[in-house]
Amino acid sequence: MKNNVYVRSKRSIKNITLLRIVLLLPLIIYGVYKNGIYLYINKYTNILGLFKPLVFILIGALIGAIVNILYEYIIKRNKDKLIDVIFSSFHVEYGMLLGCIASLNTNLIIYSSVIFVVFIISKFLKNRINTICFIFIIIYVLQYYLFGGFSYLNAYDTSRVFNFDFMDYMVGRGEGGIATTHIILLIISLLGITITNNNKTNISISAIVTSLAIFSIYAIISNNNVGTILLQNSYIFLFTYVATDYVTSSYTPNGQVIFGILVGCITFGLYFVNPILAPYISIIIVSLLNNLIDRVTNKLNNNTK
Repeated sequence: MKNNVYVRSKRSIKNITLLRIVLLLPLIIYGVYKNGIYLYINKYTNILGLFKPLVFILIGALIGAIVNILYEYIIKRNKDKLIDVIFSSFHVEYGMLLGCIASLNTNLIIYSSVIFVVFIISKFLKNRINTICFIFIIIYVLQYYLFGGFSYLNAYDTSRVFNFDFMDYMVGRGEGGIATTHIILLIISLLGITITNNNKTNISISAIVTSLAIFSIYAIISNNNVGTILLQNSYIFLFTYVATDYVTSSYTPNGQVIFGILVGCITFGLYFVNPILAPYISIIIVSLLNNLIDRVTNKLNNNTK
């Protein structure tokens, strides 16, 4: 897998997915603690609420596996082993990532139904747009209009008023998806998938650096805390695990850099419209341009040689 170009990798989808899931586990464990165990210990939830964070993640992964099985065995008449069929696409990882970025307050029926329907449809549309972002936006809209709003705050968060400092965000106390808030663990995870060459790291780094630069300038001008802007709402997690989608993001090294820069810039622009949806919409917009970005950067590279 040279230069993080997935289409040239000789590794199987199963191997890539399993390694990335392993690197996600520390974030998942912390998310289950923050949004389940801690709430239960302090009597903010019941025994069902204790397991709710894990349920979101497992449901996402399970639906991804079921959709792969149905598609491969029924539609394609595939006769491969079950384990190979389950990991015949990245839908299992997509499902886990959706569980990680989900709000604990999301209705489980809406969550499960939207994932299943869109996963099925995506099998026939060849993932032309970022599936994870598309699903999240649908869930957000349904949750907002059917249940009166969307919030990342759990029961403990809503019962307190917090003044977070930088280290609070670094150790996961800020707002965000179920398993996306611990920035230190996220940085370690990013290092892991970079060292093992299982990520389009050029996209992650360029998106993070671009966003950090722009939001820092804005924070200085507007006298705001950059931590409350950039380190909440799962931005870093999305730039690390979602913007780098194997199918809908750029694959050339220079294309990946441009891809990440555009994601960072558009996220900043959309932040003033809807800070939660901003990165999801920006990733979808840029994912529609991924082939164009690669063609332009390839042409420029050839002209300079």
